[in-house]
Amino acid sequence: MNWELLPRRGIRIGETEIVVGAPRAEVRQAMAQHFPPPDNGRGASEDQYDHDDRMVFLRYDDADTLEQIMCINGSVHLDGLELHDTTWSELAPLLEARGYTFTEPEHYVDGQECPELGINIATHEDVGGDEDDDGIEWVAVWRPDPQP
Repeated sequence: MNWELLPRRGIRIGETEIVVGAPRAEVRQAMAQHFPPPDNGRGASEDQYDHDDRMVFLRYDDADTLEQIMCINGSVHLDGLELHDTTWSELAPLLEARGYTFTEPEHYVDGQECPELGINIATHEDVGGDEDDDGIEWVAVWRPDPQP
């Protein structure tokens, strides 16, 4: 099953939406429809779900509110366009043609961010992998800043 990007909000798998700003208990209940219980080996503020060649990290703030969704493995789509199981050299021109811009990261250390979509996309090379490996390492959605 594929993830669908919900720009500036989260991701959807089937009928299940995982939305930044949601309480942890609600997210865990929704994720239980598609994944075994999370592996919390990464710390108290993060749930790691890994099943059937899909891996996602969910990061929470001190109040157990979902702040970041990081799709590490699996297929992530935006209006039919594959965002994860591809390379940056193939993806960047397709996103640019749709009018999306990418900038240096503000919310993450690595990758590039698209303010219009509220995502960060990092390649294997960006995160210290093989030089010239522009395969996508992650597609991440963060909790948008409150609007004034």
